[in-house]
Amino acid sequence: MATIKVKFRPSSVAGKEGTVYYHIINQREIRCIGTDYHVLPCEWDSRHASVHIARDSCRKAHLQLIQDKICWELRQMRTVVLQKEGYGYGIDELAETLRRLPSCQSVFSFIRTQIERKEQMKRWGTAKTYSDALRKFSAFRCGNDIAFGSLTSDMVEGYEAWLCCQRLKQNTIAYYLRTLRTLYHKAVETGLVEERNIFRHVRTSSVHTSKRAISIECIRNIVQLHLRQGSALAFARDMFMFSLYMRGMAFVDMAFLKKSDVRYGVLSYNRRKTNQSLTIGWEPPVQRIVDAYASETQGTSYLLPIIRKEDGNEYRAYKQVLQNVNRNLKKIGEMLGFKMSLTIYVARHSWASAALNMNIPLATISEGMGHHSYRTTQIYLESIGTNRINQANWKIMQAILGSEE
Repeated sequence: MATIKVKFRPSSVAGKEGTVYYHIINQREIRCIGTDYHVLPCEWDSRHASVHIARDSCRKAHLQLIQDKICWELRQMRTVVLQKEGYGYGIDELAETLRRLPSCQSVFSFIRTQIERKEQMKRWGTAKTYSDALRKFSAFRCGNDIAFGSLTSDMVEGYEAWLCCQRLKQNTIAYYLRTLRTLYHKAVETGLVEERNIFRHVRTSSVHTSKRAISIECIRNIVQLHLRQGSALAFARDMFMFSLYMRGMAFVDMAFLKKSDVRYGVLSYNRRKTNQSLTIGWEPPVQRIVDAYASETQGTSYLLPIIRKEDGNEYRAYKQVLQNVNRNLKKIGEMLGFKMSLTIYVARHSWASAALNMNIPLATISEGMGHHSYRTTQIYLESIGTNRINQANWKIMQAILGSEE
C-alpha cells in the first residue's frame, strides 16, 4: 500500500521560509506534491513531521492553521489510498488523483465562498448576513483565520462571552451565533468537518422584545397627518401604508415588485426570504399610492420608486432607500408623539396585531404574512383560500380608513 508523509524543504536563502510538501511512495517509486504552506526552519518539527508551534510565537494562529490544514489533507489523501487498495494503480495515477483533491478551506475562506455564492444567486440579504458573521467572528479572532477542525465548544462559548462584552443585545448575539452555526453546518455537509455539536452550550434562540405594533388609532393619525406632497416624509408614510395595506409586506419585497406582478385585480409575488408565493387583493388605497408615484416609475419595470434602474446595484439602492424611509418614519413618529420608534417593520407587526385583535385566526394571519411559524397547526387545518385572506386584509383597510372607501 502507498504511504504518504509530510516533508519540509528549507529555503536556499538563510532565514527565509521553507516549503511543506507531501512525499508519496508506492512500490519504491516516489512522487512529491507541493503546497502553499511556508514555515521557518525553527517552526518545523522533523521528528514528528509537523509544524512546531511555540506558545510565545507571534505566528501561533498562522502556524496552527497550517498544521490543521495539513492534518485534514493527510486524512483525505490516506482515505483515497485505502479506497484504491486492491486495485492496480501506478504512482503517477495516484499522484494525479491526490493533486486533484480540494485543499482544506479555512473558516474565513469558506464563509467568503458562501458569500460569493449567495451574491451569484442574487440572495443579497443572505450574503450580507454571512458578511456580518464573518466580520464579527474575524474581529473576535483578531483577524486570525482558523480551520474548522479547531472550532470547539469552548471557543464558541468564548465567542458568545466576547459578544456580550461588546454590549450587544441578546437577540443580536443570537443572530451572530445562529449564522455561524448555519455556516458550520454547511461545512459539515461539504465534508470539511464532522458534526461535533459545538454550539450546544450557547444560546442561539431569540428572546421576546418590546412590542413593535401600533394601534389602529395611531395608524389613522399617520394617515391623517398633513405632509407636503412629494416630500421625503410623505414618501416614507406612503411606503409604510403600502406595507401595511399589503399584509405587512417586507420592504425588500416591495422594492422588487414589478408592474407585471399586478394582474386581474391581484398582486402575485414570491417572498425573497423564503421564495413562498403569495397573492394579495389589489384595493383602491394601494392603487392610489402607486398612482402618486407613476411619474417616477415611468420607463422602469418596478412598481414603486425604490429601485430606479437595473444596473447590478439594486440591493444597494434598496438598502439606501430603506435607511432614508426609516429615518423619516422616525421623524413622523416623533411628530405624533409616539413613545416607540416608528420603522417600516412596525407596519408588519401592526398588521398582524390588528388582525389578531379582530379575531382573525392565527393560521390565517400566518399564511397571509407568508410565515411558516404555524406549520404544525396548519397540518390539522384545511388550506386557507386566498379570498379569505384578502377579506381579512380589506377589513383592516376599512378599519383604518373608516367610511372613506
